[in-house]
Amino acid sequence: MDQPHSERLLAHCPLCHTAYDATRVRLLGEYGSTRLFHCSCQSCGQSVLAVVLESNGSVSSVGLVTDLEIEDALRFTNADSVSSDECIAVHRLMERGSLAFCKGLLDKNA
Repeated sequence: MDQPHSERLLAHCPLCHTAYDATRVRLLGEYGSTRLFHCSCQSCGQSVLAVVLESNGSVSSVGLVTDLEIEDALRFTNADSVSSDECIAVHRLMERGSLAFCKGLLDKNA
């Protein structure tokens, strides 16, 4: 899949439908025929992470509205993966202390 094809697919903001400025669509990474883009709309200010996949001659994409700036997206793209042990540890922590955690969040937002 060539990048110009991907950029044409990501030509407009899905939220306000304004045409993206080409400098605001950035390729974050690729793996085989899958590419990850960060798109930032100059009109509404919203950003989208978009996964574009080409398979058997067809192209599909999935977008996720995000508050990540391009610098944050690049940093997370290059970050180490979360291990299964870390996932289990967080699950156990939340299982034991989720009520207190939620109350703490609610108290700080009051």
